[in-house]
Amino acid sequence: MEVIRVDPADPDERALRAAAEAVLRGGVIAFPTDTLYGLGCSLFDVSAVEMVARLKRRDPSLAVISLIPEPRQAWGLASEVGEVAERLIAKYWPGPLSLIFHAAPIVPPRVRGAGGTVALRCPRDTLCQRLLERIGGPVVSSSANLSGQPPAQSADEVLRVFGNQLDLVLDGGPRTGGLASTLIDVSGAQPRLLRSGALDVTSDLGEFIDARRGAAG
Repeated sequence: MEVIRVDPADPDERALRAAAEAVLRGGVIAFPTDTLYGLGCSLFDVSAVEMVARLKRRDPSLAVISLIPEPRQAWGLASEVGEVAERLIAKYWPGPLSLIFHAAPIVPPRVRGAGGTVALRCPRDTLCQRLLERIGGPVVSSSANLSGQPPAQSADEVLRVFGNQLDLVLDGGPRTGGLASTLIDVSGAQPRLLRSGALDVTSDLGEFIDARRGAAG
């Protein structure tokens, strides 16, 4: 297992290439995202996605969020991008907003969420963007922690939790105080606010279901 220090504002090519190659080989890496540290693997590699769940001791049937390098990839990974989703994408991507869609056939059934969904986010972060560009496709990003525990905020914390179980760790320094992404389900007739996070997008949803309270917003 390799640990590579990297400047998140100006990551060097060797680090990016090593991380991308690890993912494309079917490995699991840890890296700083625009929020906190995450575990990452290819969405299209079912075994790697299941490994992330095992490492985190997390129910493998729970949905995962995948990062994409550019907003337009949503149209290939979702079976439909509705009007509300288009509006949110245009205004908030790249940014800390995760959207849940009905998955397109290209998404392996075993890595879809409940009801055949896929959750996507296009991050606003130099390191994430450049890494995703080199990988070229969606990268599962799940917080680097054991299920129910606080997310890791540094590479040292990642190593304390996961040791040499990972293929590679990008050490981009501490990620402190980052909020989780706001999570909206746009797969149904009305958008559903599932999690409040770094963005308040309620004014752009129209009529919506606040699933935090089970009430309409």
